[in-house]
Amino acid sequence: MPLPLIPAIAAGIAAITAAAGVKKGFEAKRDMDRAKSINQTSQDIAKESEDFIAMARESTNEAITELGQEKIRILTTSINDFVLNFEKIKNIDLKNSQGIDELKNFNPTSESFKQLKEASFEAKKIAINGLAAIGSGALLAYGTYSVVMSGLGGLIVTATTGTALGTLSGVAATNATLAWLGGGALTAGGLGVTGGMVVLGGIVAGPALAIGGAIFASQAKSALNDAYGNYDKAKAFKKQARNIGIALKAIFTRANQLTELLKKLDVFFAYQVGVLRDIIDSKGVNWQDYSKTEQEEIYKCVQLAQAIKVILDSPLLKQEGQLDEATEYVLENGNKYLNTLMNQ
Repeated sequence: MPLPLIPAIAAGIAAITAAAGVKKGFEAKRDMDRAKSINQTSQDIAKESEDFIAMARESTNEAITELGQEKIRILTTSINDFVLNFEKIKNIDLKNSQGIDELKNFNPTSESFKQLKEASFEAKKIAINGLAAIGSGALLAYGTYSVVMSGLGGLIVTATTGTALGTLSGVAATNATLAWLGGGALTAGGLGVTGGMVVLGGIVAGPALAIGGAIFASQAKSALNDAYGNYDKAKAFKKQARNIGIALKAIFTRANQLTELLKKLDVFFAYQVGVLRDIIDSKGVNWQDYSKTEQEEIYKCVQLAQAIKVILDSPLLKQEGQLDEATEYVLENGNKYLNTLMNQ
C-alpha cells in the first residue's frame, strides 16, 4: 500500500518549497530595505559634502572679492593721490635716507613708481562708476593677481571691459581654481571647473547614488552590493570635500589677512600723503627747498607706498591654482612694519 504515501510526500515537498520561497522573499525584502537605507545614508553624506564645498567656495569667493575691492580702493584713492603729488617733486634724492636700498632709487622716473602709476590709472578706469559697479571677474582678478606688474598683460585690460571671468586671458586662462571660484569654466584654455576641483584635492561631481527598482530576490543581493559601493563612494567624496575645504580655508584666511593688513597700512599712508601734499603746498616742488624734517616725512610716505606695493604685487594664488606660499612672508614682513609704525 505505498501509493497513498505519494500525495503526502508531494504535499510535504510543496510545503517545504513554499516555506523556502517565503524565507527567500523575507530575505530579499530585508536586503532591499537594507540597500535603500544604506543608499539614503550615502545620499545624505554626499549632500552634506556638496553643501560644505559650496559654502566654503562662496566664503572664499567673498574673501578674494573683498581683497580685490580693497586693492582697487587704495589704488584709486591714497595711491593715486601719492602718485599725482610725488611726481611733482623735482630733483628728488632719497639716497641720504636710512632704509632699504630699493627706496633710495625711488623717484618719478623709476620703474617701481611707473608700475604704481599705471596700476592706479587702470584701477580708476575700472572703478569709474564706483566699486559697487565693478564686475565679480575684475574683483577676483585684482584679489588674486599682481596689479602692479609691468604692462599687466591682458588681464586687467580684459577685466576693464566687464568680460566674464571665464574669458580672461593670460594667467587667468590657466588658473583653474580662479575659474571654479568664479563660477564658470574657462573658454580660453586651461582646466576650468574640473581643474579647480582637482587642484584643490577633490573631484568635480558627487558620487552617483542609484537605488534599484523592483524588489526581486535575484536583484536584492545585487542592490545591496551596489548600496555598499555607493556608501564607499560617498565616504571617499566626503574625504575629498574635506581636502577641498582645507585648501579653501587657507585661501580664505590669507585673503582676509592681506585685506586687513592693507586697510591698516592705508590709514598711515593716507595721513602721510596728506603731509606730502601740505609740504608741496607750502614749500613748492623743489626737493632742495625742503628741510631735513620735511624730507624725512616724504621718505616715510615713500616707504609706506613701497610696503603697500609689495602687497599689491603679490599674487594670492599660484598659476596652477594653489595658495602661493610667498604671501606668508609678505604678510609677516608687512605686519612687522605695521608694528613699527604703531609703536612710533
